[in-house]
Amino acid sequence: MKNFLLYIWQLPQHLLGLILIWALGATETYQPQSGIAYWFYKPKNRFGAFISGISLGNYIILKTKNETAVRHEYGHSIQSRAWGPLYLLAVGIPSALFNNLWDRLFHKSWDAGRGNAGALENWSKGNYGF
Repeated sequence: MKNFLLYIWQLPQHLLGLILIWALGATETYQPQSGIAYWFYKPKNRFGAFISGISLGNYIILKTKNETAVRHEYGHSIQSRAWGPLYLLAVGIPSALFNNLWDRLFHKSWDAGRGNAGALENWSKGNYGF
């Protein structure tokens, strides 16, 4: 029941994640016991090349298996669980707009830093599942 309620709590992210998995043609997946599904894809167009990684609910979509990127996006999945339906407005959209456009030079925005901090805290406990 808890997993079902958590899935509903993050429903906007899950729906968008499923759409992106399909749109990017992500095929390789890894799903550990943590409930997070890691999807990997090979960029086939500019859109796919632009996205280095994205975390949407239980779905982490990456173009590489870079551990730093995996950890960073895992931190955002923790934020998604905490923020629920507000995640896209409070974290997801600002991260996509500012981190990908502005922060390519300065990667210091509050949400990215919090994503990394949340990941490191849980990573050290072995809760990453990857």
